[in-house]
Amino acid sequence: MEIRKVQKTGGASYIISLPKDWVKASKIQKNDPLGLIGQPDGSLTITPHIHGKVAERVKIIDLKDIDDCEYLYRLLIAAYVTGFSTIKITTPSRIPSFAHKAVRMFIQASIGQEVSEETEKSMTIKDLLNPGEMPFENVISRMHVIIEGMLNDAIYALKTKDRELAEDVIFRDRDVNKLYWLMSRQYNLLLRNVSLSHEMGMNVETALHYMQIARVIERTGDQVVQIAENVRSMIFLSTEKKTSEIFQTLAAEAMEIFKAGVDSFCNRNVTQSQQIYERIGKYYRHCDESSKQLIESAGGQTAGIISIAYIIDNLKKIVEYTGVICESAINYGIMAQDADADTNAAPCADPANRRG
Repeated sequence: MEIRKVQKTGGASYIISLPKDWVKASKIQKNDPLGLIGQPDGSLTITPHIHGKVAERVKIIDLKDIDDCEYLYRLLIAAYVTGFSTIKITTPSRIPSFAHKAVRMFIQASIGQEVSEETEKSMTIKDLLNPGEMPFENVISRMHVIIEGMLNDAIYALKTKDRELAEDVIFRDRDVNKLYWLMSRQYNLLLRNVSLSHEMGMNVETALHYMQIARVIERTGDQVVQIAENVRSMIFLSTEKKTSEIFQTLAAEAMEIFKAGVDSFCNRNVTQSQQIYERIGKYYRHCDESSKQLIESAGGQTAGIISIAYIIDNLKKIVEYTGVICESAINYGIMAQDADADTNAAPCADPANRRG
């Protein structure tokens, strides 16, 4: 940290000199305008970006040392998440088929990415999404709605012995991942250019809390996928009617707690978060009591007992993750009590209005 003294000039103006190295690195010239952004902690951010636009960043991926589709796909996702606005794939010869496959997978797994130019030896992917078009609170709400639908359908698939529905639940996890990657990208863009905070309606400190919640929700989606996988393996087993009924009750209770946890974060309600902690302990006991009935209903089938145990564990983890959300909600709620933080933090969109 450089320490510089504030000087007074003209009797009313206060000035401070800028570090020479920073001025050169930012390519600032005489009379260039600079943006000044006040932060919730009282600090002041100085930025050469005054229009709130995403700076053009180009990532070039050379295929000369790459011959694997999955590896290229991972590189594309990494470039996307870290905020590159243009990704260019080059090769000394004709673009191989695995590269075309990786690009198709990437386009399907991301939001706002499209191939803008393609030749025999290169392919250019550009970002077409304005960061302000997908507010963090809307992304959180949409992720929650998708996961709620996934869990409901997974349990319904067990009740109706619908293998295709269980597989569809597994497939829908891609939508959750897609939204999580989008939020990661938005967060990285905000870190690199804080002047985007006005357009996104969120400062960096608040965005960090949303990122933590998004990560937990994404992991919750993974637990629902495991439930659907175990349901798929139970479809061809003979199970009693009460098996699906018990799971339906447990799943509904788990999702009710999960939804309340997300709401407590969106509403910055510290009291509600603390109350949810108490419900989590009761839910664990309910699962333990129900597991005895479920094992009995399996009729001694080893495969059924194992799947039941896994599903119970997955439901417990969903509620456990809700506890993590509540912890972040309390931290976020305490932060939001500050008036400056409140003006920059928007409540989450109502999930009920985003169905359909």
